[in-house]
Amino acid sequence: MKKKIKIALLGCGRVANYYKEIFLKKKIKFSKIVAVCDPDKKKSEKFSKIFKCLSFTNHKHMINKVKIDLVLILTPSGLHYQQTIDCLKKKLNVLSEKPLTLLPFQAVKINKIAKKNKISCGVVFQNRLNVAVKTVENAIKKNKFGKIVCLSISVFWCRYQSYYNDPWHGKWKMDGGVINQQAIHHIDIIRWLFGPVVEVSSVLTKRLNKLEAEDTALVLLKFSSGAIGTIEATTAARPKDLHASLSIVGEKGSAVIGGVALNKITKWEFIKNKNKKINLSKFSEKVKNGYGNSHAPFLQKSINLLLKNKREVIVDVLDGCETTKLIHSIYASHERKKWIKVKNNINSRKLGK
Repeated sequence: MKKKIKIALLGCGRVANYYKEIFLKKKIKFSKIVAVCDPDKKKSEKFSKIFKCLSFTNHKHMINKVKIDLVLILTPSGLHYQQTIDCLKKKLNVLSEKPLTLLPFQAVKINKIAKKNKISCGVVFQNRLNVAVKTVENAIKKNKFGKIVCLSISVFWCRYQSYYNDPWHGKWKMDGGVINQQAIHHIDIIRWLFGPVVEVSSVLTKRLNKLEAEDTALVLLKFSSGAIGTIEATTAARPKDLHASLSIVGEKGSAVIGGVALNKITKWEFIKNKNKKINLSKFSEKVKNGYGNSHAPFLQKSINLLLKNKREVIVDVLDGCETTKLIHSIYASHERKKWIKVKNNINSRKLGK
């Protein structure tokens, strides 16, 4: 292909540095970074020198002055909504890091603008493309687990106080706590594969870190299928990340996706093949950190769709919004000290406010 998708990076912080490595290692084809933007001029200029592109400190200036096909929004969570709206109104395709919005009603507005302007808008839940996750997805489609009995998410990660000492991490208006920042990927996977979740009950607390939101959470889940589940999540594990996993128990067999980024099948046992030895390594992949390996294929698939003039995306606005609704229900349950029915769209009194 001769055509290249012109990409702008909006945000040059922590996750942008991960994308930078992906581009520098030439993992992304048929694209060119034409502009970068960050309110911190030093960060923006550093990226512009690396990619030999234009540098901006104001995203509105960037989208008004540069011809762009796709904007990657890599800024703090609380900024995603307005920045996405600004880009969509300029008829620019958007791919935003999670979450696309902090408030569910904002996703509905985003979806309307994207449809009206006939452009694509997606949210990055890259773990859906993990080898281990795809293995479980295929098993579900073939009904290998049978009736799902129970499910469990466990995210025991380490974030020291310095992580929360910036202007946005752990703040209600900009981020939320472990549920909306770290465990959101695992919550998205469990909802996407086994949902919908119909009712939740939660207890949230701050055990070690000082932040507005929570650093530790315990959640009970009821699924429409009749299955029940739990979420255990904390950023107060010490001295480093302990593990992150999704456990699945079904009438025909059980499995566990582990690894720091849902990148390994650590258990794969079924009644039908109970005496058969399985090489679990073929369902797994090595990763360097919690970002995993799937950002590159996620972005490449998104670029390929744009090259074919398709507006479809891997995770669309309303799909991503269902995960945000579930997270709001989790927060609302703790705030109201009762079970919350997810279908009632009861929002948190604090998240995004």
